[in-house]
Amino acid sequence: MIHRLTDEPLPRAQWLREEGWGAITDAYDRLGRAAVGNDRPLLVGSAKELVESVARVTLAAAGKPSGDNADYLQLLTSAHKTVEHAIGPELAANDPLRQVPEAARRMASQLRELRNRYGTGHGRAVVHTVTDEVAEASVHAALIWTRWALARLNIVLLGAVQPLVSGLLEGESFYGGDLTQRLLRFSRWGR
Repeated sequence: MIHRLTDEPLPRAQWLREEGWGAITDAYDRLGRAAVGNDRPLLVGSAKELVESVARVTLAAAGKPSGDNADYLQLLTSAHKTVEHAIGPELAANDPLRQVPEAARRMASQLRELRNRYGTGHGRAVVHTVTDEVAEASVHAALIWTRWALARLNIVLLGAVQPLVSGLLEGESFYGGDLTQRLLRFSRWGR
């Protein structure tokens, strides 16, 4: 049943560069292979890796690259704040439109501990049983935050300077007011 969760493609932000998308799809494909093979420790480890990859790509795409040794929770929080800004500064902190994504971030933050306890990436003195509940919670936590963040990344990149400049330098065509919309987005959010 878990393998069905990884059948649906992830949303791709329109202005996300190919190398970033490649890193995300590599992590997502690994998660899918772990699900199909019922390799539960790899499934838990891959769920955390997917979130970490999306967080790193999000920060890099927004012009805020992270170091190779950046802490998982710091990466997740920084990426979340980057795409959360797309919601708009006029919403109160307790607005449900902020609280729902925050709950998704908190779920994704627990993947580090689940991976440390059950997943791949650490040598074990004792093998822990990865129950259906652990496997499902890991996959759901990863996919809920990942899908939300990638959908919001499109809004962030709409007004981001780096993708706009790269597009102009690479001869990208802009249709039907695209350039105007992107420049207005940039001036509104100050990115």
